[in-house]
Amino acid sequence: MKLPYYPLRKIISTLCLCGLLYTPAVFGGAYQSHESIYQAARSYARSHVVPKHAQKPEIKISKLDSRLKLKKCSNRLKAFLPKGGRKIGKTTIGIKCTGSNPWSLHVPLTISVYGKVLVASRQLQKNSVLKKTDIKLARYNLAELPFGYFESLDKGVGMKLKRRVTEGTVLTPAMLKKPRIVKRGQKVSIMAQSGSMVVRMQGKALDNGAAGDRIKVMNVKSRKKLEGVVTLSGEVKVDI
Repeated sequence: MKLPYYPLRKIISTLCLCGLLYTPAVFGGAYQSHESIYQAARSYARSHVVPKHAQKPEIKISKLDSRLKLKKCSNRLKAFLPKGGRKIGKTTIGIKCTGSNPWSLHVPLTISVYGKVLVASRQLQKNSVLKKTDIKLARYNLAELPFGYFESLDKGVGMKLKRRVTEGTVLTPAMLKKPRIVKRGQKVSIMAQSGSMVVRMQGKALDNGAAGDRIKVMNVKSRKKLEGVVTLSGEVKVDI
């Protein structure tokens, strides 16, 4: 059987119209590689987004649609954190080209940052005032703690629980409150310290106060009014 004859010029013209014949410019790297976009997002996240105290963050980038074709940027890609973007957890990093053929897109990624946070070392009842033996530090993914956390034992000692918690519960700011140690009108010990010298005198609280609060007190003997910080033991420490 004899095959029909088609001129070569007509065959080339047909292929071009169908989009099946690619020009050398396309094969020569006219499109921005997705890998270069991922690298720009990853570098920016490590340098500008992840909290400074974080140790070895894990950054997982969601792949872009393989059909996405962007003109190769004539300038270096610029990355940015979109307004309202999160610094850990699921977020996005903006990547834009400011070259002759500008474009912009958002790259979805998940940033996991691990750190030690305050947890209950045993079951604790409501209204318990925390002691060092009641709490400990445990490693958690901070991105999974949207309600906040504490990073040191000192932040928990002396605080009062608003509700019952089970062993291992991550303690959040909403769970704790400062217990009132001193009541207005109460007799208190006023402590004044200068170097190694400590002087105590009898006083009267002029305000209510929890540990760490600054309140006004009055020296009962001299009737002089002072201002100091309430300690965990219930004393009021003043500066001299």
